[in-house]
This record gives sequence, C-alpha cells and structure tokens, in this order.
Amino acid sequence: MSKLYIFLRNIKQLFMDTFKTPKLGETLAAYVLRVRKELKLTQLELANAAAINGRSVGKIERGLTTKLNPKTLQGLAIGLGIPIEYLEALIKGEEAKPILGVRFCPKCWNPGSNPDQMWSNLKAKYCYLCGTQLRASCAYCGEPILSFRYKFCAVCGKPYKLKIEKSL
Repeated sequence: MSKLYIFLRNIKQLFMDTFKTPKLGETLAAYVLRVRKELKLTQLELANAAAINGRSVGKIERGLTTKLNPKTLQGLAIGLGIPIEYLEALIKGEEAKPILGVRFCPKCWNPGSNPDQMWSNLKAKYCYLCGTQLRASCAYCGEPILSFRYKFCAVCGKPYKLKIEKSL
C-alpha cells in the first residue's frame, strides 16, 4: 500500500463518515436501514458481510428485533463499518456520541482497555508519554480500528498491539 493511501485512510478514520453517526432519537431499526441504504447494500449483502442470517437484517430493520447477541452486534458493526458502541447506545436508547478519532499508542495502550483521552486530540501525532507515533488502523492489514473493546483485528485476526522487543 502506498503512503498516500494509508494517510487518506487514516484521515477518513479520524473524521468518521457523518452519515454513520446515529441521529438524536433514532431507533436501531431506522439507523440500520438508513446506513445500509447509504452504503447501497441489500439486506442479503449486509447479512453476508455481518456473517448473520439474511432474515435477521429484515427483522432488525422492521423493529422486530431490538436486542442483539454479541455475535450479531459485532457482525453488524463490521458489516456497516461502524463502531460497536453506536449499536449499543441505540439498543439502550441513549445518545451515541460521534467518534472523531480512535487512535492509540502501540507502546502504552493496554489491549481491551479504553485509549487515553489525550490520544484523541486531533493535533496529536505522537504519544505524550513515550513519543511513539499514534495509530488508527491495524498495523498488519490497514483496516481502521472501530472499537478498542477487542484486542485483535476482526479482518486479519492479528493483535492491535505490536510486540515490542526489549533491547538489552
């Protein structure tokens, strides 16, 4: 991949598509339907991308399914290219706050925990603790990181945090 491609992909992640941000008062059904149509996906295409049953998407969009199991929740997030936190907020009836940047320091971040708030500063390019360049995508496949809840990339299966060899 070219450096320009990676740069543009990271910029896109920093300013996540605004149409993917849930609207105030929007239901899970309306949100999934709206984003799916914006992405120009059929229900079957979304179901395949999410690795769920094709009928499940229709039930969710008609409001017949309002609670999702973890597999469906994660699959929909991947299929729609959104943070899983958006779906969780909609299920709870809470306001989903837009994610401006999900970046982290590959040295300081502890996988499975929330990143330090200072890393989401739009001007920050390097970790304020150790000086390492911040990342917003998987180091192996370049896929944008949508949630820090997980330790591994859902696309390539590699860990987000690189193993750092200690020098003697």
